Amino acid sequence: MFLLFAAVPPPKPPAVQTQVLEMGSQGLPSAMETLIQADNWPGLADWFEKASPKVRRQYYEYWLQSLNRSQRWARLAEACKTLTPQLEGQGKPRLGTYRLYRAQALSQLGRHREAMAAHAENGRLGQPEGYANACVEARLAGDWKALLAHAGTLLARKPQDADALGWKGEALAHLGRFDEATTVLRQAVQANPKAAYAWNNLGRAALQHKAWADAQAAFDQALKLEPGQMEALFNRGIARFNLKQYAASRDDFKAALALRPGDPVLQENLRQVEKMAAAYPQP
Repeated sequence: MFLLFAAVPPPKPPAVQTQVLEMGSQGLPSAMETLIQADNWPGLADWFEKASPKVRRQYYEYWLQSLNRSQRWARLAEACKTLTPQLEGQGKPRLGTYRLYRAQALSQLGRHREAMAAHAENGRLGQPEGYANACVEARLAGDWKALLAHAGTLLARKPQDADALGWKGEALAHLGRFDEATTVLRQAVQANPKAAYAWNNLGRAALQHKAWADAQAAFDQALKLEPGQMEALFNRGIARFNLKQYAASRDDFKAALALRPGDPVLQENLRQVEKMAAAYPQP
């Protein structure tokens, strides 16, 4: 007997933030220099809005940095998009801070598919973290085909990269290719045994194969590394239920429900397992 409700996928991670250039302030217009020395980045962003397009372009590094430090993400994304053709002209695309800032701004705005494409382009242009950032954004967007492609690009460059293996395995699992996912995820946890999300996905793949003991072992590892994961608790509860470990399954569902009160799926699974635990008490 097994529960009716499917395993819950692991949570999405926060987006990777791009590191940007730090600059000095010598030889600048006095108003700009004063604002920079005062660490008044919102004020500098306001100053640039009143400046001419020529001044914004001449000092675009400071303009973009002021928008970034002021967390004016929409304006930053717009400014970077406008500047790109102006700065690159008819030449080939090149890696510049305006591209790095735009990818970060799009992520902060929750425009993860656009951010993914921007990070991937940065990777093609030579940014070391570009494809890894694209993988993070693909996960946030739930675009598993894109995640598989970007992880594959990373693995072509670094065949044993633990993160890339984990991302590839996760993508395969979400695409229903569970046999392939299991193989890749085993490589991922071997490369990095502390990757909780990889253990989570390995457990999910095992659940799909109804390999309950393997699933429980994988979720045990995930929870050992990151205690209190609602998804891992819920999924381990399913594995334990099907292993007839009803009391332990009940405890997992209770813990998961405490983290997501009122969730109807959790409540129904808890109701079922409490009924079984009462009917088949264990020492």
